[in-house]
Amino acid sequence: MVIQPLDSTDNKTLRRLRSLLVNRGLRERQGVSVLEGVRLIEEALTAGIRFRTVVYGPRLVGTDRGRALVTRLSPVTEHALYVTDRVLAEIGDLETSQGILAVAPMPDVADAWPWPEKGPALFVVMDHVQDPGNLGMMIRAAQAAGGHAVGLTKGTVDVFNPKALRASAGSIFEMPLVELGTDWVQTAHRGRLELLYSVVDGGDSYETADWTRPLVLVMGNEGHGITEAEGGRRISIPMVPTADSLNVAAAAAVLLFHAAAVRRRAGIPFTPPRRGQPRAGAPQSAGTR
Repeated sequence: MVIQPLDSTDNKTLRRLRSLLVNRGLRERQGVSVLEGVRLIEEALTAGIRFRTVVYGPRLVGTDRGRALVTRLSPVTEHALYVTDRVLAEIGDLETSQGILAVAPMPDVADAWPWPEKGPALFVVMDHVQDPGNLGMMIRAAQAAGGHAVGLTKGTVDVFNPKALRASAGSIFEMPLVELGTDWVQTAHRGRLELLYSVVDGGDSYETADWTRPLVLVMGNEGHGITEAEGGRRISIPMVPTADSLNVAAAAAVLLFHAAAVRRRAGIPFTPPRRGQPRAGAPQSAGTR
């Protein structure tokens, strides 16, 4: 028997899915995130994520990779809906639909730094970063360079924004996330973490910093930079005089992979902690607000 895909958006599941895509408050109240795209959902599966809802279409099942993905999703999905590619294109967020969207519980967000079992900590703070693509790319770079956690200050864009999820390429399911309170700088000092503040101009060359120490690399807002530099060291990336500045995500990648190279030469191994399983509820607030 040939199963015909649903060809109408007038459906409770689809209306809810579209609302979740555009409404951060609704996602937070329900404790879920929306994933779109084959690779992101494959990475979520690998990380052990279970799914509330999966919506997929003929574009996906027309490929071997897509059919394999549907097979993998079946035992870990509560509700699946087969729809036309037209419906997916209408409700999805991508310019060109890849044939699948999914709703999953938000990964856990901690309220304290998860210290590595051995070796000096390498944490990254996103300080009022506003572009979800930049946020996702920096989380991806932090994981790849052996970072141990990403901290999010109040005022930073939603880390579970669909664009941030896609830009992270699945790293968001592996990289521990920490929701920072207003006293996060003081907490870092108490933990004897050196604070390195990335600034466009006026900082010491990043090559002069001691990247083998337990530290926090702070990346600031795209337009205004960091909000404070209390008790830390400002570092900059030297550039030719004709260059203005690097995109914050590009700057983070430069700094993080420099840190990784320095640490490898010092015999410090990659020891990123694996984040815990997602929970059903929304993430708790942390620190002093």
